[in-house]
Amino acid sequence: MAVLKSAPVTRIKPFSDVYISTGNGKIKQVIKKGFDALGGIEKFVKPGQSVLIKPNLTAGEDPATGGTTEVRFCEAIIELIKEYCNPGPIVFGENTMSGDATMAAFVEFGFADMCKRQGVELMDLGKAERADVPIPDALYADVVSLPKIVLDVDVFITLPILKNHTCVVTAAIKNSFGLVEDITRRQAHRDSAVEQYLVDIARARKPDFAIVDGRIGMEGVAGGSQFDRPRFANRIIMGADPVAVDAVCTHIMMQNPRVCHIRWAEEFGLGNSNLDNINIVGMPLDEARLPFLSPGGQIEEDTGGKFRLNDLGACSRCLDIAQGALYRFRSPESILKNVDIVYGSGDWGDPDGRSENCLLVGDCIQERYRSLGVWVPGCPLNREEYINKLAEMDIVCSKCEQIVNEFVANHEPEELTFVRILSSNKTVFQGAYNRAGATDFLLAVGDCQQRYAQMHIRRGRDELVQMGIADKVAPEFFVEFVPGHTPTQEALEAAFARLKEHAAQWEAMQPSLK
Repeated sequence: MAVLKSAPVTRIKPFSDVYISTGNGKIKQVIKKGFDALGGIEKFVKPGQSVLIKPNLTAGEDPATGGTTEVRFCEAIIELIKEYCNPGPIVFGENTMSGDATMAAFVEFGFADMCKRQGVELMDLGKAERADVPIPDALYADVVSLPKIVLDVDVFITLPILKNHTCVVTAAIKNSFGLVEDITRRQAHRDSAVEQYLVDIARARKPDFAIVDGRIGMEGVAGGSQFDRPRFANRIIMGADPVAVDAVCTHIMMQNPRVCHIRWAEEFGLGNSNLDNINIVGMPLDEARLPFLSPGGQIEEDTGGKFRLNDLGACSRCLDIAQGALYRFRSPESILKNVDIVYGSGDWGDPDGRSENCLLVGDCIQERYRSLGVWVPGCPLNREEYINKLAEMDIVCSKCEQIVNEFVANHEPEELTFVRILSSNKTVFQGAYNRAGATDFLLAVGDCQQRYAQMHIRRGRDELVQMGIADKVAPEFFVEFVPGHTPTQEALEAAFARLKEHAAQWEAMQPSLK
């Protein structure tokens, strides 16, 4: 009889179980049924174990928007743990924004009262004691700073909402983005490295169990400051493998399944992303599928079809940039011509019906398509090169950028060190001492920049609260918006003069602030 003298080359992977159901019925019973199908809630929380429960309170939005985990959903899970597991301490924690926004959301949406009623500790994770976790072979962050409680508890349960994202899906893995500091989250966005950072965070501490509330999800360009497209999906997805849960969520939403952070998480051994290694229990996946409007679909709608996005099976790295960078062009005046934007390695069903203007992006575009328009290579796509090509093709308006360049040329560099100037949907100038923070001065030029100016003020308000100076200065103090489709040099000069005056006042305030 032959004896196997060495281990098989290919490791046999264990299956991951993921439960799917509707949200019909009393929510506590629905969730209990899911735990039972996965082996019982006692399998996941042992007697005496401490538990952290993290909801998704994005920007403190109302649960009806699909942006926030509902308080009754959270309370049902806490009650089940208490009734069946005899746990140790339970902590309910979140970091929705900077400053006092988290606690305000806790109070406004009933979480503070719920935790008091249940005898559960309520914690603002943005203000909690932190600990650094080194990440070997990190994709983005060599060290991840997490609330110490996340590392100390025995069981970490995440309660995300079922939502789209420019990198396809935001569910169990993405919900941990709220664990890291606000400033590093923003920097990861600027570096187009959100997915890489998500994997590093998951490697520092992945959730032990995920329950995705998809009763009211969000579709299109979901999250951030956009909460206007709730999706009444009536789905609940549960499992102890957050990677598998997210993979299943992607298929339920009928989105492009090539999500890099889910695949990378599997490569680091955090879970299964391949459906071949995922055992679906409860509702069959084919029955559970519901089409969610993709970010690209919303962009097409919002632009009246001026942007037509053709996803030929791109991975999320290209999707994130190809779709996300376009969302800034919401002003009708920003888009001068219709354009087909094509990305992915698959077959293009109807290239003959393409627009006169065609932009093909990414290294994976088939060679036979590259001559059908302007090809922008890259893996991933370079965001600035992509936007510049749109401008060179006269697809997007750049008149305001020309005005700003003329303005900058009329000033000495030393005079502009404190200011950042936005126009034509990008940063046209950034002074040497400007870091784009709450207390850095912003000059937003042109109608298409109004939304960004408002967003900067909103973020700035939270940062000023976190800095403890919100009672001394308003975020509007640091922002000047110059309206118009082609503003005049006189209007820019007047706005700049006001910013200079504010900068001088800000400098004079520093001793008292210290």
